[in-house]
Amino acid sequence: MLSAIIVEDEVLAAERLRVLLEECNVVLLKTFHHAQPALDWLSMHETDIVFADIGLPEITGLELVERIKRVAKKQPEVIFTTAYEEHALRAFELAAADYLLKPIKISRLQTALARVREKTREDLDDFTHFKVFNRDRMVEVPWQQARYLLAEHKTVFLFTGDGQSYELPKTLVHWEEILGDKIIRVHRNSLVFRHTLDCLIRLDSGDEDEGNATWGARVLDVDDPLPVSRRQLSTIRKILRDG
Repeated sequence: MLSAIIVEDEVLAAERLRVLLEECNVVLLKTFHHAQPALDWLSMHETDIVFADIGLPEITGLELVERIKRVAKKQPEVIFTTAYEEHALRAFELAAADYLLKPIKISRLQTALARVREKTREDLDDFTHFKVFNRDRMVEVPWQQARYLLAEHKTVFLFTGDGQSYELPKTLVHWEEILGDKIIRVHRNSLVFRHTLDCLIRLDSGDEDEGNATWGARVLDVDDPLPVSRRQLSTIRKILRDG
């Protein structure tokens, strides 16, 4: 699932785009009505797409993109929104993913999103490591060192085999799409890397019927088992059985 922020000084235009993004199953992380707060946010967070109005009050959307390239933690795709066509050439010179004329039609938005998804899909096959902050510096964690991902209070944490944990940007659903067959969802708030899944253990006393039992997943290098939802139990059993 793609994520996005909106940088738009017109409140009604921003609200219309918010509604359209919701219909297109895009996670809207933030809406900004001025450029500088958006730049500050991008220096600390990540998003897949920036929807930028070209006619921003302090600086143009074109200038905004130039600054994003200098400050962004991760370079997002940029989709310009405007009521005018004359900036289209310059927008594409800046490698914009698309250029949407207001009022934005959902069919055009879907085309733009499909273009971004295609680029994202190309990146998925090359995923080799997580980029995380540790003591104010960026470090790379190979995915093979990861054990599981856990979502708590709208924040996703990565846990590794050496007992370290790191905060990750974006949602658990995003990482589920990125990691694909490398992981298995064991609960609504946790993903386990398949190569670390050891066994299932029963967490209750064993006096109840099998159908009402509570189960946990034993994970390599992790002391405490992770709770397993009943919905995922049969899938995990099949993975363990098939090796």
